[in-house]
Amino acid sequence: TTHNIHNHCNINTKITMMLQMIQLKALLLSSLLLFPLPSFADTAFGTTPVTTRAISSLDSHAVLPKSSSLSCSQTKYDCHTKNCCAFSSGAGRYYHHHLSQRQRQWQQQRKTQPYVVTTASISNDENEKREESFDTITLLERGENYLIAYKPPSVVCHHSGWTGSRGSISGKSKKKKKEPEIPMLQRVRDALNGRKVNLVHRLDRGASGNLLFTYADNEEEEEGDLDNNDDNDIVDQDIDNSLDDDNTKKRRKKGGPTATLIKEMASNTTIKTYIALVRGEGILSGEDLKEKKWFPITRPIKDEKGKLNNATTYFRFVAGQPQDDDNDIPRASIVLARPSTGRWHQIRRHLNGLSHPILGDTSHGASKTNREWKEQRNMIPERTCLHLAKLEMEPTLYTPKGIDCTCPIPDDMMNMIKVHMPNVWEQARVILEEEEGLVLTKDEHDDTKFEVLPYKLSTATDGNNEEDDEFQQDENVTILSQSKHYLVAYKPPTVVCHHSAWTGKRHETRRSREPTPMIQRVRNALSEEYGKERRVNLVHRLDRGASGCLIFTFADGDDNMDKGKGPTATLIKAMASPDATKTYIAIVQGNGTVHGKDLTQKGWFTISNFIKDENGNLKEKECSTEVRFIRGQSLPPLTVDKDATTTQAAHENYATIVLARPKTGRWHQIRQHLSGSDICHPILGDSSHGYSRTNRVWKKQRGMLKERVCLHLCHVELPPTEYCSEGVVASCPLPEDMRRMLSNFLPDVLEDTKAVLEDEGLGNVL
Repeated sequence: TTHNIHNHCNINTKITMMLQMIQLKALLLSSLLLFPLPSFADTAFGTTPVTTRAISSLDSHAVLPKSSSLSCSQTKYDCHTKNCCAFSSGAGRYYHHHLSQRQRQWQQQRKTQPYVVTTASISNDENEKREESFDTITLLERGENYLIAYKPPSVVCHHSGWTGSRGSISGKSKKKKKEPEIPMLQRVRDALNGRKVNLVHRLDRGASGNLLFTYADNEEEEEGDLDNNDDNDIVDQDIDNSLDDDNTKKRRKKGGPTATLIKEMASNTTIKTYIALVRGEGILSGEDLKEKKWFPITRPIKDEKGKLNNATTYFRFVAGQPQDDDNDIPRASIVLARPSTGRWHQIRRHLNGLSHPILGDTSHGASKTNREWKEQRNMIPERTCLHLAKLEMEPTLYTPKGIDCTCPIPDDMMNMIKVHMPNVWEQARVILEEEEGLVLTKDEHDDTKFEVLPYKLSTATDGNNEEDDEFQQDENVTILSQSKHYLVAYKPPTVVCHHSAWTGKRHETRRSREPTPMIQRVRNALSEEYGKERRVNLVHRLDRGASGCLIFTFADGDDNMDKGKGPTATLIKAMASPDATKTYIAIVQGNGTVHGKDLTQKGWFTISNFIKDENGNLKEKECSTEVRFIRGQSLPPLTVDKDATTTQAAHENYATIVLARPKTGRWHQIRQHLSGSDICHPILGDSSHGYSRTNRVWKKQRGMLKERVCLHLCHVELPPTEYCSEGVVASCPLPEDMRRMLSNFLPDVLEDTKAVLEDEGLGNVL
């Protein structure tokens, strides 16, 4: 073809045809790179044909036997050594990596045979390995009152607003519809056959290392629980950190192991040593940070609410390496960190301030560097290269010998170091082992010291008893009152009024596990009754755990809702008017006496304290609730719980019936007013404002339903409007679960309650 071009064409035609030939060659070459001809690797391995696309991002540096289809002739390198190449993938592109001599030596030291896999085998086998690794919990140390477990990366410590409170799924697993993630708190509980534990501190989802727990059954008195709060968003704290924030101060235990160790964790005598892999060679503004050894960084940082707090962290830059593009050596260092205060993302922010962000830190790091390490250097997804390697704590009442626990560097971080930072590893190893006393690998640790316990892959509905299932499976709707424009239905406990962010999006697994919400149940019931779909709107809401009267309006004929003139808008205004009466029955903890005053003798009285909104901010708005304490009664002693008769506080031995009428509508108004410092009688089952120990006792031994809040809207009266000329009047009998609790444990209170309700004109409630 070239000969014909030179002999029969003019110069312009020759140039055009030559350019076309070059484009054709480039196209053919690119096709061979993406879809090479089938070839077989060395028969000694018995492998299958392999192409460049056979390498998955899960194993982005698998070392392959050299073959004709995967030879170095595809790159600029001239290789003469077998097994000298590696291929990796990321973001839809496939990379060829020439292994340096040091990397080839390390591969030989591993004594692992090269392997070739197909795309299908990688997606199945590797995923099985990753899932199987989460079937066990490794206990690093265990004492009489505490235990320390190894937290792997990409696992949360507990469910929170970031993950959803009930078996939410996060990140990429939403699209894949995998099972809900299981946090460390639940894994440890399952591994201990259901024994309750509390978290002393937290680690970020992407971090790893020592995680300290205490046994909940050793507590003397609990005021709350870290994992049992569905109404407070608890974010992943930076790594260190004792739970010393506004949300957890009110939930501390008085005098128990948890409170003691939380306080000790925040003290200056406790040493928490972290190992971090950072971007940078350890030089800042011409100064070699490695020569400074341990030095402090004191810089205020903001918490989640934007408030500045003092923060100090001690760092030691152990070893680092400059970037070398010719040998594919990244710019990276190994850093030790010891926070002396516990602030949100403290270590991550301080290192970012030193221009050495942690690898994998999506909040304060370099996204380009993180993407490069994930796509080309085998960093696992959702990994923050920060590892709590050592925890040292002074002796306390519950840890008489103190705590000195080391956690080996996990395999994923160790592989990153040895493959991409071999020189740094050789320099750092002596310092980390001899000077700092860290255990670097599992082989160097006494394996007999580890306990490996299996845990059950529980689902979001695990733990429900048969009574809970009955309430969730029975979707029949009880209509209490109905007219042309509205209806009043009975809302059972543990059922939401409508779907929201708490129940998850439509594609999420946790929504499918939720009982059908009330608005959908009413729509379904009306569709069966009228033979066509009838839509309804909610006039007000009740908490998931509450029960009682729930008012709906018919959506058809409600065209003026946006203008504030339709049935829905009109009844919403009537519900908020001073003439509306909403009477609740609540079972609360306590004997009806506070600060020496017998509240049962006061009759109706008003509580007008300010309360907080959903975000924890105090709202200085009018907020009043009328309450009447009927009667309290002592409870029979517990015989099943070994600690119940000895450690149960006096106020836990009583329960009282209370009537409540809110005059304003604020978030958790009745629950906050009854649990406030002026009343000190939280509602049973209230996980946000009550006592978690008492709630657990009632659920386990006194028949209270799971996720039940013992608050029941028994009667509602709305003033007349143009859509209800006689107003709205509806009563709802006390549900069977609350009636059973009263008859079994508070029979005298039940009789007095009947008499009071008859005086109030509500005799049909009981």
